Amino acid sequence: MKYDKDTPLGLDWAGYVEVRRSYDWDPGAYRDGVPASAVRGVEAPLWTETVVTPADMDRMVFPRLPGVAEPGWSPASTHDWDGYRVRSAAQGPRWAALGIGYHRSPQVDWPAR
Repeated sequence: MKYDKDTPLGLDWAGYVEVRRSYDWDPGAYRDGVPASAVRGVEAPLWTETVVTPADMDRMVFPRLPGVAEPGWSPASTHDWDGYRVRSAAQGPRWAALGIGYHRSPQVDWPAR
């Protein structure tokens, strides 16, 4: 999925998936009639039709993957978008130091480069 209409990577067949949408996803409330207790985990597939290089993959995965992982691994009572934005922004310098070319979502106040 594309982050937005200007993202060069990804497909837009089902809309755009920015960081907040990934974070706000609630796997326990996704399907009517399926109780949250029936959810055994989460997944974050990467469709690779437009991904050619490892750098492309990094850009598509970060920061969405942590945005899916936190709601999937922690109780709903601890989910807080504003706090997540701060924690995600703090990871930007670490990802850059590791050579991860992440998507600098405008929804997160990233530190200056």
